[in-house]
Amino acid sequence: MTRKTKSEGPQFVRYFGPLLDALRALGGSGTPDEVVERIACDLALPDELQNEVLPSDQSRYRNQVAWARYYLVRMGLLDSSKRGVWTLTEKGRATSLSLD
Repeated sequence: MTRKTKSEGPQFVRYFGPLLDALRALGGSGTPDEVVERIACDLALPDELQNEVLPSDQSRYRNQVAWARYYLVRMGLLDSSKRGVWTLTEKGRATSLSLD
């Protein structure tokens, strides 16, 4: 396994678009587990990537999706008012993000 360098930037940004797409597919909202599973399915992520752990024993993939959610909330694309439910805002419904 190769180690990412700082010059490559944060890896969680690759989940911005897929996270918004997953919530759209789930009807506009979902639990963190539903969203994480949907993204993994939509992107056909290998089990190896999904099961990689950080030194804290937390899933690296779930951690990156959580950071993506954090920044999408800060951008006003997700609503953070209800604990345990990730919800698109109107702005989020109308926004499409990709790395291309």
